[in-house]
Amino acid sequence: MLEYRIREGIRAEQATPAFILVHGYGSHADDLFSFAPHLPETHTVISIQAPISLDFGGYAWYPISFETEGKLKTEVSDAWKAVDLITKTIDTLIEKHTLNPKDISYLGFSQGAILGWAFAFTYPNKVRRLIVLSGFIHESVSVTSTTPFQVFASHGTNDPVISIDLPRTSILPLQKANPSITYNEYPEGHTLSQQNFMDMLEWISKTNL
Repeated sequence: MLEYRIREGIRAEQATPAFILVHGYGSHADDLFSFAPHLPETHTVISIQAPISLDFGGYAWYPISFETEGKLKTEVSDAWKAVDLITKTIDTLIEKHTLNPKDISYLGFSQGAILGWAFAFTYPNKVRRLIVLSGFIHESVSVTSTTPFQVFASHGTNDPVISIDLPRTSILPLQKANPSITYNEYPEGHTLSQQNFMDMLEWISKTNL
């Protein structure tokens, strides 16, 4: 079982809705768990930590290396193994903490966002809301023409890690055909600005059941 941080939701019912937070490369569970005080008290908030410990600190869901020209390189099979691990972890957490399987919100940043798109399209019945920050849809993901889940996606126009071209070519075409997808761009880098954060919280409030 992966290490994780948890804030129990206020139980109006036997099973609580939940946010599952998935951090990015080089980060850790405590990073996104800082969002917990700003998320609805009715929801259990769980931030899971990736299994790969990095030499410079932090953790990763799958390895990343740099090619000679400075481009990022990953093995697609490693990423899909991470999707499987996250899926099994969420299933275990639902049972262990009595979460509502019909009201799971996945919130991922960077590497966690890339995995979020793969998870949601592969298991659309396992997620009601998908919040994907500074990520994109990898070409190996089987994208459907409609999304049964609601999406908030955002990206920085000055992102030096994941170029803005990637979400523009993978998310924007899908967003134009799906009113369930909200996609915003912000004049920021590989980070989350205050405006981005506030827009995300407003979207969460509007899409609460």
